[in-house]
Amino acid sequence: MRGEGETTDKKESAGSTSSNFVILMLIVFTATFASSLVSASPVFFLVREFVQAEESSVAIFGILVSVNSAAMITASFTGGFLADKLGRKRVISLGTGILMPTLFVYVFVPHVFWVITVYFVQIFAASLVQPALNAFVADRSKVSSRGKAFGNYTFFMMVSTVPAPLAGGFLADAVGVRFPFVIAASIALIALVTSFGLVEIPSETTTRAENVPPEDKIENLVMPFATVMLIFGVMGFLNGVLNGMFSPLLRIYPVFKLGANATELGLVFSIGIGLVAAITQIPGGILTDKVGRKPLMLFSMIGIPFVIAMAYTSSLYEFILATAGLIAIGNISTPAYYAWMMDLVSSAKRARTFGLINAITGVGMFIGPFLATWLYESQPNIVLPFVAITIPWILQTPLILWLKETKTA
Repeated sequence: MRGEGETTDKKESAGSTSSNFVILMLIVFTATFASSLVSASPVFFLVREFVQAEESSVAIFGILVSVNSAAMITASFTGGFLADKLGRKRVISLGTGILMPTLFVYVFVPHVFWVITVYFVQIFAASLVQPALNAFVADRSKVSSRGKAFGNYTFFMMVSTVPAPLAGGFLADAVGVRFPFVIAASIALIALVTSFGLVEIPSETTTRAENVPPEDKIENLVMPFATVMLIFGVMGFLNGVLNGMFSPLLRIYPVFKLGANATELGLVFSIGIGLVAAITQIPGGILTDKVGRKPLMLFSMIGIPFVIAMAYTSSLYEFILATAGLIAIGNISTPAYYAWMMDLVSSAKRARTFGLINAITGVGMFIGPFLATWLYESQPNIVLPFVAITIPWILQTPLILWLKETKTA
């Protein structure tokens, strides 16, 4: 009888896991699509509806990127803590429940101040669910296949960013800059409704010991938790500074140096970033499990020359090509980064760990835009802001070498 019960439990667990994966990927796709539809181009051009001068637009967008970071810091820490205490499902439903009406509020904003305020709430809602989503993926994957699991997860996240920015830019040009926000709110509603179908997955604290993979048990972790937090915390901060500097330049350079309109700016994000990033995620996940986390993270460093090449582009086509090269090499290690972090902490601490690291990353992203916009406005050489981006990237090398990998059976 005990053997039959175990078989039934395994079948139910497998069915639950499969159903959870489908629901989770639908939530990831729709929520990311909704945010990407408006964040890449419509928000930027909504700002320009209120502020026409180039210098003021650059400054306001730098503020928007920093507001993005402040929201991410607050939400990531809060979301990680709540996901471990209250459950992943509740936090995902809460975040998508805030996101949907927030996107609709953009339609009525009367002043640039309200654009900034609503943008904060939008990013807060989107960031609140990230620790719970990552913990969901890690909880139902073993170390030997965790890279592939995160590759699939990030693929669905990235693939939604292929059509969304282009569609958002096109709708802003063809119908009006506020129309994409109506569509985004409708799509976010799908994510909210879908989240109710998730089945909560218990963590190590509520799961029988025999059901926790041996390599995920606290006593079998290969590095002390404090050391893991220190290394990933510093890496997260450096990544935040890097991405915080990169984000405004991705919009400022095409619009003010190459004369891109909303649709063309959408192309940069759809093709140069979204499509290329999506294509690399599944191969990146497979390579993470086959080659290892550390080699793949070190390989991504060869993408650095593409950052500098972007500053020498003279057409939108060249800029998209340089961006695509950078994203292809840099983003292939994304599954390795997530899987490695989750490998080194117990299941009971995964959501709060990701949340805390994400919050630290947000601190870097708060600083990065100010550095990028200051360099852009104060230095006659446009190459300098792009060169500055490579510094926090290079500084991560010794940290990657310091980290240990979990051995699989």
